[in-house]
Amino acid sequence: MGDAQTRHLGKMLIKACLAGDAAAVSRLLPAGGTELDLSGPDFQEPTCKSSALIVAATFGHTDIVRIMLERARNTAVDYVDAQPVPATAMMTACQFHHVGIIRLLAARGANVNVNLNFTCQLGQRRQTLLSIALLPMCSNGVPISLAESLRDPDPGAELATVRELLQLGAGTLPAPRNFIWHSFNLTKPCVPHCHSLT
Repeated sequence: MGDAQTRHLGKMLIKACLAGDAAAVSRLLPAGGTELDLSGPDFQEPTCKSSALIVAATFGHTDIVRIMLERARNTAVDYVDAQPVPATAMMTACQFHHVGIIRLLAARGANVNVNLNFTCQLGQRRQTLLSIALLPMCSNGVPISLAESLRDPDPGAELATVRELLQLGAGTLPAPRNFIWHSFNLTKPCVPHCHSLT
């Protein structure tokens, strides 16, 4: 596959992930498996560098995540995007309580003890999957409608996510001083703003 074909495939795949179109993803990726790395630069949303896998995990498209993991064997499941606060597919699945996707990613070897450091206006901070699962879904005290629409409506979603992470061997929560999320907007993922692809 040439460079232009790969870039076109990447653009179509991101578009299908944004739309939740599992049939399109299935058509784009051959059933016999492929050596493609769907976290590579041709398979990233151009603005925030979210991979197709991160896009699908963010929106809770379990069937799409399953197809990509089965058919693109070289996809880096722990790829970290370039949002203001870095994220992996596992992180977004935890943030929005998509437990089925958490299980799929863990079965593929995704790191459940990820511990990313990042710098924001308050200095150096750390995020773990457990702290992400417990994020308040608001920014500066104001609920974000996108976050509300992506979250599992079950009020026990946080508990289910934390329980799943603990069963998978996720580590402990960071010290309380690291819970500064109310001042840093993690609840509005970059990928939903990528309408230039639609």
